[in-house]
Formats: sequence, structure tokens, C-alpha cells
Amino acid sequence: MQLVNVTLDALVGADVLPFWRTLLGYRHVDDDYLADPVRRGPGFGLQPMDARRPQRNRMHLDIAVPHDQADARIAAALAAGGQLVSDTHAPKWWVLADAEGNEACVATWIGRE
Repeated sequence: MQLVNVTLDALVGADVLPFWRTLLGYRHVDDDYLADPVRRGPGFGLQPMDARRPQRNRMHLDIAVPHDQADARIAAALAAGGQLVSDTHAPKWWVLADAEGNEACVATWIGRE
């Protein structure tokens, strides 16, 4: 395998890209693409869709961060247009969503065996 990208269908890319850039800690490459600045993770792209899908997305990303960075990462993602879906399992993980409802979890090692 030479390249792996994560591609997200989005109605309005400009509404969701800042959330994902901030949450992933990636750099902005183009209007629809982000890249890992240390080149370890997959690329992240947006693919336009023409109509909202009423069903819940069947995939989400888990972003593991050091426990002492979780609050700052979550706050930055919320400031970038995200929303908190659930903190029921915090500090193991928090569920966030972008402006179109696509979900991601911010996870730490706290509370895991």
C-alpha cells in the first residue's frame, strides 16, 4: 500500500474543514484536503455531496491524545465549529461532531486498563 486517505462526504466543505483540521492537528493543503504535518497519518479529504443523507454516519474517527491535551483539543475543535455530542464516558472519550453531524471521538488513556 502506498497511500491511505480518509474521505468525508460533505455538503459544505468550508463549514466542516476547520473542525477536522483543528481536531486532527493537520495542515490545510487545499479547499478540500488536509495533511498530517509529520506524515504519519492518512490524508483527509472532502468529497462534495449534493443532498443530505438522513441516516447517521456509519463511521467515525477516534483521535487519541495525551490526557493533558484533551481539554485544549476539544475546546479548539468546538471553537472551529464543532459541537459536543456526549461527554458521558469522559475522560476515556468525548464524542464531538462537525457542523454537518459527522462524529469523532477524542480519546485518552485515562480510565482504561
